[in-house]
Amino acid sequence: MTDSAELLATVDDGGIARLTINRPDRMNALSGPVSLAIRAALDEWAQRDDIRVVVITGVGGSFSAGADITDMAAANSGDAGASVDEASAQGIIANGSELARSVRRIPVPVVSAVDGAAVGIGASLALGADLVYATSRAYFLFPFVNIGLMPDGGASMLVAASVGRARANALLLLGEKFRAAAAFDAGLVTEVVADEPALRARVDEVVAKLATKPASALRTTKAASDAITMAAFESALGHELAGQVALLQSPEFQVTLAAFAKHSG
Repeated sequence: MTDSAELLATVDDGGIARLTINRPDRMNALSGPVSLAIRAALDEWAQRDDIRVVVITGVGGSFSAGADITDMAAANSGDAGASVDEASAQGIIANGSELARSVRRIPVPVVSAVDGAAVGIGASLALGADLVYATSRAYFLFPFVNIGLMPDGGASMLVAASVGRARANALLLLGEKFRAAAAFDAGLVTEVVADEPALRARVDEVVAKLATKPASALRTTKAASDAITMAAFESALGHELAGQVALLQSPEFQVTLAAFAKHSG
């Protein structure tokens, strides 16, 4: 079982699996190794009959600030005029797509506990859960269009499936924060609670309730719901992969990447 400084993955005797992103100094941004570790843990759990519920959360006042582009910027810092090559772009976006797939392959209920920022692929990770609980200070942000990119990790489908086309377009095209109260009113999250202690208590309560229900009924119900509500998931991932690979190589994104490299250097 994965258990490292940056990602904690545990399963208790009752079959409750918990995945905790532990990079508070980076607002739990997802580096390549952390993303791979998340995928590995989730893929293992998806094959286990003893897992009853999966909980995904972050520490330090953030869920996840999204992809950590520090390594990408560092690789690019020596040549500010060069764009991300196609192979690198394919790898970056494919990793996000596979992360989203790993969440959705879990056959039992997945619960996300969101405190603070859920940004980019971090927001996709949170919203890929079946039940989403958030603190009042939590927010969701898809800032891709602001830096010349497009949403990925299944966001183009996950958001629309929850809030409808008009509100989804506003969230994805404007690239503005969607705070917890508005997200709840729009149907993007399950429930909003006051603060992080209340979030932990509420999620524990929900998890305990789910763990008492017949596992076969939960799995079958989730599969039936996914067959309708997630029918366009793979199509969305395909469109996102093609679009993001092109945009990552664009001059517009290169300007952003060069500026980030200069700032971080």
